Amino acid sequence: MKELIILTVISGLAFLVFLVTLILGFTKKNKKLKLTALLLFFAFIGLTAWTGFKFVSKTYNKVSETLRPRTGEEIYDALFDKRQSDCIKILNFQDQVVPKIDYAIWLHFETCPDELKRILSRHEFTTERLSTAKWDGKIPYGETLDWFNPATLGDTIIVYEYSTNDSKNIQTIWTNLDSSKVFVRDIFD
Repeated sequence: MKELIILTVISGLAFLVFLVTLILGFTKKNKKLKLTALLLFFAFIGLTAWTGFKFVSKTYNKVSETLRPRTGEEIYDALFDKRQSDCIKILNFQDQVVPKIDYAIWLHFETCPDELKRILSRHEFTTERLSTAKWDGKIPYGETLDWFNPATLGDTIIVYEYSTNDSKNIQTIWTNLDSSKVFVRDIFD
């Protein structure tokens, strides 16, 4: 930002010097001043073009960084804060890029029981044990993801669910009995 301000000030000064030199050249009818004014005008054009290039370049870099898709690790850290251990391995994910259009964040990872306890301590989750033999495995809007299948966690799974009072944020966590494999759906509307 500092560089753009400096370039803008220098460009403005070059333009002012150009105008003063041009006016003096016409009032004194001096060809050398007019030629100097012309050179100053080209310097002003060059500085302005360079300032514009720098501005567009910096803006493009900022916008492209902002619009870059998040990695699975970034999604995990955004959902559950910074991890306390290195036992997390992200297996699959799908980010919720545009709320209201993208239904939820979907995440599949391996973890250790202590990390899952830390995640579950963040909210008051309801807990339910389900037999996958009797469970139809349907998750609203989850059937479009081939890899999102909590039934692969074993014969019996534990489902944790948290919802805000207005149900604008719903977090569902499916895990196997030893808390080592986890599926997460986070709906934020």
